[in-house]
Amino acid sequence: MAGITSTGLGSGLDIRGMVDGLVAAERQPQVFQLDRKETNLQAKLSSYGLFKSSLSDFRSSLAGLRESSQFGVLQATTSDSEVVSASVDSNADTGHFNIKAKQLAQSHSLVTGGFSDASASVGTGKLTIKFGTTDYDAQSDTYNGFTQNPDKGTLTIDLDASNNTLTGLRDAINDADAGVNASIIYDGSAYRMVLTAEDTGAENSLQITVDDASLGQFEFNASTTSMTQTQAAQDAIMSINGLDVTNASNTFTDTLKGVTLDLQQAQLGKIISLDISESTDEIVSALEGFVEKYNELIGNVNELTSYNAAEEKGSVLLGDATVRSGMSRIRAVMGSMVSGLENTSIRTLYDLGLSTQADGTLNFDSGKLSKALQDDPDGVAAVFTVLGRTDNEGVSYFSSEDATPTGKYAVDVTQAATQGVLDGGAVAAFPLTLDGSETFKIQIDGSLSGQIVLTAGTYNSGDDLAAEIQSRINGDSALKSAGVKVQVDFDSANNRMVMTSQTFGAESSVAIIESNAAALGLNVATGTAGTDVAGTIDGAAAEGEGQYLTAANGLKLRIEGGLSGALGTVSFSRGLMEKLDNVLGGLLGGDGILEAKTEGLKKTLDEITEQRADLDDKMAKLEARLLSKFNAMDAMLGQFQATGAFLTQQLNSLPYNNLSKKK
Repeated sequence: MAGITSTGLGSGLDIRGMVDGLVAAERQPQVFQLDRKETNLQAKLSSYGLFKSSLSDFRSSLAGLRESSQFGVLQATTSDSEVVSASVDSNADTGHFNIKAKQLAQSHSLVTGGFSDASASVGTGKLTIKFGTTDYDAQSDTYNGFTQNPDKGTLTIDLDASNNTLTGLRDAINDADAGVNASIIYDGSAYRMVLTAEDTGAENSLQITVDDASLGQFEFNASTTSMTQTQAAQDAIMSINGLDVTNASNTFTDTLKGVTLDLQQAQLGKIISLDISESTDEIVSALEGFVEKYNELIGNVNELTSYNAAEEKGSVLLGDATVRSGMSRIRAVMGSMVSGLENTSIRTLYDLGLSTQADGTLNFDSGKLSKALQDDPDGVAAVFTVLGRTDNEGVSYFSSEDATPTGKYAVDVTQAATQGVLDGGAVAAFPLTLDGSETFKIQIDGSLSGQIVLTAGTYNSGDDLAAEIQSRINGDSALKSAGVKVQVDFDSANNRMVMTSQTFGAESSVAIIESNAAALGLNVATGTAGTDVAGTIDGAAAEGEGQYLTAANGLKLRIEGGLSGALGTVSFSRGLMEKLDNVLGGLLGGDGILEAKTEGLKKTLDEITEQRADLDDKMAKLEARLLSKFNAMDAMLGQFQATGAFLTQQLNSLPYNNLSKKK
């Protein structure tokens, strides 16, 4: 203590030791009580941490069971994946097929004559590249014809003093990002430009025309083949059970329903077997993981809440209401019947091979699940996931809301979704020659194009002209950026072009804003806007937007364009995993009961720290008081002792006292 340098000087007593002993005797019971309380709180906090961790691990195991894509899974295997590999979607048909890989797809490639330098001048004017099917015999250099691909844009490059070099042309082509790659190769004696279509397939070969003779070395068309074909555009060819099928790329996606075949190499004489079969591996594995994590949770809970009769001692969370309540809610969900599946044969986890054992853990009979997957894969999916099952292929479930009730909903469409359409005016007689002055601007779904210039040349039919118009529109950079397209068809009965937006709904529209192409019937005009789907779901009016019909309760369906009338029913159910995830989320969430519990424990621990500080302060004050009192007593004793010594001395000096000493 400040101001006290020594104790016991007056009395000779060990005052410091006496005070320390008294303070320790006062402190010890309170420290013991705080230590015991802190140890218990730390044990509870640690136990809750283990409980939370087990719940979190269990929750993570739900992921593989919440997605409907995990159910009804098919597998595709080939006898030689280095020749043909395969993948499969859930809508494929099972079966066995024999495949022969006959021909790989190739992209068209052309090369120019030699240039002395990569910066050599190449001329000025317009160079136009179109994509389509070319009838060309390379051996005899015979060009018999070209049919434009309307699904591919047309590229026109303007060459002037700023870019009329070999390098400038290469950069202009590549910067346009229009489906053709340009490169310059030095062959040891000269520089040559190589043009290669990005896409493979016979319909994606290159036709190159120019409007100035100075660019003649780049022509490849029916009039002139100045460039040399180094690789012909060709389709991939494979034989499936003896039937030859072709495809523009080496990836076949539409040949077999739901199956993607990738041709890796051509081997004419080799038969590759393809098997499409049901696979239960993924869902069985996911359910095994679910059972494993649940059993780990049960094991930890049993340990945290157990009672040892021999030691007459319970675990930290024995009888804990939070753990008991949480586990009760989890077990209630896992043992419940799925709402919306009351009248089906598969409606609980028990129906899929899960059963509860005496210790609370789960037993999993994978054979029972495999049989259920074979009999009714959609029914199995419905037990686990939020699912809408339709009985009309033109209707598909899209989404729902948390409040969407389960049940069976009748679907009736009173107005089909349609696309925006513009009918052009009468087209002049064919063959029709364009001089390059035919231009127009078009607005699709509200997005305006730049100036569209049709390629000069002679068009022998309405289909040829329709392909050119569609190619130019869909190749426009502004429309490509907006993600809008049209389909252009020639209506021969009415001698006109018909332009149709590729989207559905009231926002779907086609309009020509300005035009210098009256001879083509492309007059300034606004077409007929599309219509949103309209109808009812379960007898109540639903909101239509494009092809999507949404009920007031949030059930959203996609209706194929053009369909109307009574379109069957949608059976909507909520699987157990959503409910289970909600329960676990409630327990583990930031505002959940476990968070509140652990925060309460942490707060109490903080209070113990404060109580320890208060105790230290209290004991310091007690020590000061005791030292003060004992030191006062010591000083008084010292005075008594001094007085006694003085009196003794005085008494010893009295005459009588001295006389008695002499005797």
